[in-house]
Amino acid sequence: MAAERTLSAKITRPSLSGVVRRERLFSLLDAVMKRPVIWVSASAGSGKTKLIASYLDAQKLPCVWYQCDEGDADLATFFYYMGLAAKKAAPRRKVHLPLLTPEYLAGMSAFARRYIEKLCACLAGPKRARKEWVLVLDNYQDVPADSAFHQMLASGLDRLPEDFHVIVVSRTPPPPAFARMQAEGRIGLLEYGDLRFSLDEVRELAQGRLPERSEKRLKAIYSVTEGWAAGIILMLERARLKGADAQVLEPTEYEGVFDYFAGEIFNKTEQETRDFLLKTSVLPVLSVSLAERLTGIGNAGRILTSLNRRNYFTERLSGKGQDFQYHPLFRSFLLNRLRSTASPAELAGLQKEAGRLLEEYGQVEEAARLYAEAGEVRFLARMVVQHAREFLKQGRNKTVAEWIAAIPAPVADADPWLLYWTGMCSFLPDLAGARACLQKAMALFTAAGDATGIYLSWAGIFDTYLYGIGDWGHLERCIEVFEDLRTRYPSIPSRETDMLVSSKMLISLILKNTAQPARLEEWLARVSSFLAEEPSFDVQMDATFYMSLHFLWQGAYHRNAVLLEQMAADAVHRNTAPLAVIRIKMMQGVHGWVTAQYEEALESLSGGLETAKKSGVHVFDSLLWSFQAAALMATGRLKQAQKALDHQKESLVALHNTLDIFFYHINCAWYALLQGKAALAAEHLELLALQVEKIGTPYYRALWHIGMAQASFGQGRKAEAGKHISTALGIGREMNSQVVEWYGLIVSAWFFLQEGREKDGLDALARGFLLGSRHGYVHLEFYQPAVMQVLCAKALDQGLEPDYARELIRKLRLAPPVGVCGLENWPFPLRIRTLGSFEIWKNDAPVPFTGKVQKKPLDLLKTLIAAGGVNVPVKSLTDELWPDAAGDMACKSFETTLGRLRLLLGEKGYLHYSAGQLSLDPLSCRVDALELETLFNELRKTPDAQAQSLWDRASALYRGPFLPSEDLPRAAHRRAALKNGMFRCIIAAGRHHEQAGAWEQAAAWWMRGLDVDDLVEYFHQRLMVCHAKLGSNSEAVQVYRHCRRRLRDQLGIDPSAQTDALYSSLVKKH
Repeated sequence: MAAERTLSAKITRPSLSGVVRRERLFSLLDAVMKRPVIWVSASAGSGKTKLIASYLDAQKLPCVWYQCDEGDADLATFFYYMGLAAKKAAPRRKVHLPLLTPEYLAGMSAFARRYIEKLCACLAGPKRARKEWVLVLDNYQDVPADSAFHQMLASGLDRLPEDFHVIVVSRTPPPPAFARMQAEGRIGLLEYGDLRFSLDEVRELAQGRLPERSEKRLKAIYSVTEGWAAGIILMLERARLKGADAQVLEPTEYEGVFDYFAGEIFNKTEQETRDFLLKTSVLPVLSVSLAERLTGIGNAGRILTSLNRRNYFTERLSGKGQDFQYHPLFRSFLLNRLRSTASPAELAGLQKEAGRLLEEYGQVEEAARLYAEAGEVRFLARMVVQHAREFLKQGRNKTVAEWIAAIPAPVADADPWLLYWTGMCSFLPDLAGARACLQKAMALFTAAGDATGIYLSWAGIFDTYLYGIGDWGHLERCIEVFEDLRTRYPSIPSRETDMLVSSKMLISLILKNTAQPARLEEWLARVSSFLAEEPSFDVQMDATFYMSLHFLWQGAYHRNAVLLEQMAADAVHRNTAPLAVIRIKMMQGVHGWVTAQYEEALESLSGGLETAKKSGVHVFDSLLWSFQAAALMATGRLKQAQKALDHQKESLVALHNTLDIFFYHINCAWYALLQGKAALAAEHLELLALQVEKIGTPYYRALWHIGMAQASFGQGRKAEAGKHISTALGIGREMNSQVVEWYGLIVSAWFFLQEGREKDGLDALARGFLLGSRHGYVHLEFYQPAVMQVLCAKALDQGLEPDYARELIRKLRLAPPVGVCGLENWPFPLRIRTLGSFEIWKNDAPVPFTGKVQKKPLDLLKTLIAAGGVNVPVKSLTDELWPDAAGDMACKSFETTLGRLRLLLGEKGYLHYSAGQLSLDPLSCRVDALELETLFNELRKTPDAQAQSLWDRASALYRGPFLPSEDLPRAAHRRAALKNGMFRCIIAAGRHHEQAGAWEQAAAWWMRGLDVDDLVEYFHQRLMVCHAKLGSNSEAVQVYRHCRRRLRDQLGIDPSAQTDALYSSLVKKH
């Protein structure tokens, strides 16, 4: 039979009967209600609660009524019951308020603020129909003075909306936590002096209570009680009982309400009623049926109704049922009386029976309290086992821990389930202590052969290592223990337990035992089958989170994408807790980063941080900032990345766990490598040498070795770099990680090519690019654009997975490297040829342009290129192209022409116009003249011994004069500059080969010079010398004759004396 549940007094407002409407105080309340918080503080029995209840009724204000007690020191209990109170107050609204589970504890203030915001929003409803709401916190003084509750509430009430008020009813003034709110005038106060009854109000209260009223007696009552509500009611009741003979107490006699009550009223009550009152005083709230069952008195309803009707310290709770509670003063008196009249055994028996009934009626906490007071250890232990799981899900660990603490230590230490729940309650604040309790519990479960307890204890012990993060080395031992358990207890008692421990086993294999991929896949399939059954979201979330990590570490990006899509879809259909939202956002961000979907990654990670900020769940802040920094570094936004690193460091100080430290130094090392500071990178990585071994995860070890390899190579420690990369490759193969092997091969290829080991480099590059093309790999930590630029160019030049190379260039937005082969195949969407002719090619197809309509846009493009192509002031362009136009007209002409040029090119992004400057996009546009200019700049910094590839590249680019048929002012200047640059290149190359005795190569360069300009005598002279050195004097003579003919034909002059002298010496030898 379903147990009848009493209406919880914590979330039920009192019903009103015989209450004086205190209009004087209503006006005061109207005034102070202009402030967000109203604090009503006065001594017990001053009429505080009834005043507020009657005011809300009079004003027709909807409210959430919450009665505070000692249990609210467990903040999770407060939020649990507040959620119930909100649902009760607004049953038609969808009220989904979070529970205070452990992940919120680090950000309690933020959680409280967000909770109150959500509470207000849920109650207020849509903006078009918003109502003014009131939250009443009654009996606030019962919250322990040293509780964190006060600071939490002060934080939560910091920003209340205008249409929401909080009324605190207390015997004490606001505690220090509210000092700032008081100083800012945001708390309105009503104190005892305001609440005291006036003589008129005493007269109204006396109506119906005294058959014979005299003004003298009423004035005497008022004078003695000084307007104290409880005293007035007691004296009126005394007068009713004694009639005209009743004397008004003198102030000196009025020492205590309880003594008076015992002597003058309680003792005159019928014995049955006295027994009823004493027995029911152990109940915090009582229904008629509960009272009848506890006392055995069948007319409980009549007694309670009579007391309530006479306004006799017995309040009826609002609601459909007949539920009552005694005024705290009255109940305290009754309990004192009960303890003084009942024997210890009788009292314990009464408490035990009351606890049993309360448990049946659903009042779990009060039942536990009574069992503890009665010393009923067996009943209390049963309650722990029966209710602990539900309470821990609600975050109410502290409450369960208090129950267990009430059980004598010898009993608790001998009961495996009490040890188990002790460990689970103390999990986050004390992992080592929790582990010790769970290990003791597991030993006792093993002795008893309790498979469920054994497996649950194993799962708890595993979690103490998992969430400790600093030392995952012990997970190997957890795996061994689990395998032994599977042998001894092959049948796991319940599907839920099987799902739980299977997910833990999978996580342990992912983190530690990845050397056996087939075994891991077996457990992966097992857990996936459980997930299809839609288990509890917490278990599903944990398993999915680590499965995503596994797919990322293996390089199975397609499987990870499917998993994340399913996880996000599941979350949409649930009331997903912030921790789960943050984890999903983080994994989406990581996936977006490693697949070069940078903007999506940054959006997800920012969303995770925003959720953390709003909810107060900051456990993943450091990692969120870490991956945001990674995405920013990968896109070259180093200033923003530095800010993210700063935030990561701040979060690291707050959380300070090993994995956060690991990623911080990994990111700092990567940042240093991008700045060319290999020694600094090595310093950061060396700090992790011990930690990476302690963490013990193969993937992180491989990542660390790859970072150390690049830092070592950058410092010239090439042998050491080779050892690190070999170790990383070994780990990748051992854990069957295609992505680790790919990255190791990519870095190896770079090392080999830099060392001049072309064959080894191309072999590693070919194998790496083959893996990358199959799986869509892009980069990981320590990615350096300069490295990938060269490798992609080399792959294009050698025909190694060219489609993959082009895809990498596109995704990574790689700029072409300077002075390397393969740029002819570099995937520029737009190619502009200006040397020897003017052509535009878009996506490998020529762009046609004819007629006057397109002349001005093309002139703008040509002038932009002639001016350098990057950050060219628009004013200089307008001065040249529209010299006669006024400023505004020239500007308008430019903008119109720019629009036409963009239309012609078919893509707005090819041209960047901002801050008065115009640029061609270097990642999208290849301009041969600008590329040649870059080569010339590079040659100025490069020793001749290392310049051959640059000379060859420049020679291939220079197909003729810059814009040969154009008379634009800037074209002539750029044409001469590029031609002179080519001269310098040819002279340097020719001389270098002459000095090396490579006369054939030198001759080829001098002939290339004549292709550029055959009127340069110096080129003829050096070519003549080369032919002579090669024993071909006749060829040298032919060169002279060609020189003389060209100079006479074009310039009307003869060769110089130096040329003639050289010729004469050759003729004599000939």
